[in-house]
Amino acid sequence: RWGIFGMYQHLSDVRIDLEWAEDAAWRRQNGEPYLSWTDFNEARRKSVRPFFTIAVVAVCSIMLFVEFAVNDFTIEPMSVNPMVGPSAETLIKVGARSTELIVADGQWFRILSPIILHAGLIHYLINMLALYFIGAAVEQSHGIVNTMILFALPGIGGNILSAIFLPQYISVGASGGIFGLIGGCIADIGMNWSLLFIRTGDEDRKQVLRRNVLAVTLLI
Repeated sequence: RWGIFGMYQHLSDVRIDLEWAEDAAWRRQNGEPYLSWTDFNEARRKSVRPFFTIAVVAVCSIMLFVEFAVNDFTIEPMSVNPMVGPSAETLIKVGARSTELIVADGQWFRILSPIILHAGLIHYLINMLALYFIGAAVEQSHGIVNTMILFALPGIGGNILSAIFLPQYISVGASGGIFGLIGGCIADIGMNWSLLFIRTGDEDRKQVLRRNVLAVTLLI
C-alpha cells in the first residue's frame, strides 16, 4: 500500500506544480499579482479538505468504541481474537457480515455495516492509517463524490462476494473500500504515467527507463 501511496503522492505534487504554472500564466496574462508556489499550495489545501475521509475515520472510531462497550470493555484472549478486540458474538451484534442472517432474516444492512466495523485495535489502526493517507490523497485530487464511489462500491461489493463465496465466516472491516481507493490510485498512475517521469535536463533516456522499470516493479 505505502509504495503505491508514495507514487500517487508524487503524482499529486506534480499536478499541483502544473496547476500553479497555469495559474501563474493566467495571472501574467491578466495583470494579476503573482502568487508564490507556497501561497498557492496553502490556498489550495485550505479549499480542498478531505471531509469524507475524515468522516469515515471518525465513524469507524466511534464504532470501535461501541464494539468494546457491547463487549463490556473486555479484550478477548489472543487465541480467540488475535486482533486485540471483542468476541465474534459481539461483532455479530453490532452488524458484522453474516450470510445466514442476511439470507434467512433479511438483514440486508449487514452488506453495508461491516465497512465501519473492525475486528480489533490492530485491524483498526492498520486500516485507518491506510484510509487516512490514501483516501485523503484521492479526495484532494478528485473530489468527495469520486472518493465516495471508489470507497463504497468495492466495500459493498466485497461484502456481497464474501457472503456468497465464504458463507461460513463472518467479516468486518474497511479493507474492501480501501483497496478500491488503491485501485483508483493505480488506475490514475497508469493514465498519467508520463507526468510521473518527466525527463529533467540532466537525465538521459537510460536513467528515465531505469526509473520506469523500478516503478513498474514496485507496483507489481
